[in-house]
Amino acid sequence: MTTPDLNSPADSITSARGPQVKDATTDMAWLLRDFATTVPGVTHALLLSRDGLKLLDSGLDRNWADELAAAFCGLASLAHNITGPTRKKRPTQQILFERDDALFFLQSAGRSAAFEATLGMRPKEVDTVLGVISRPDAEAGTVGFEMERLINRFAPYMTIPVRHPAASDDAR
Repeated sequence: MTTPDLNSPADSITSARGPQVKDATTDMAWLLRDFATTVPGVTHALLLSRDGLKLLDSGLDRNWADELAAAFCGLASLAHNITGPTRKKRPTQQILFERDDALFFLQSAGRSAAFEATLGMRPKEVDTVLGVISRPDAEAGTVGFEMERLINRFAPYMTIPVRHPAASDDAR
């Protein structure tokens, strides 16, 4: 068991009402940058709203981050609206596509109100998507696993964290 790094923003103590907006975005930005620098093979990461606005990134060029956010949003939307073999729409757990120069990963990251001030809008919750870019030789399973861990670390800042179906959920 590892001891949390109490000097990192992500491990700061928050009030019973939850983190303040500024603290939440600061903490989430720290988590995202840490993810991009510590997960083997990962080169970039960004958090975007489901409607295509870049919320946070790990230090990408602004124009490229905006372009990626729009493209990732489109892919997430397409995947969300595809019916499967059961003829039902199901939540997409992960999208992975490969090019000769990179692997691209997308996962739903939950709903948050932490970005209302950032977006300049009145209080509103936004659905988020985590996008990750890795080298083409990165271990896809490891990157996907670490993305899930990052999303779980985002949970305290989400009003509705991502919920993955468990076997017991189907029995209800």
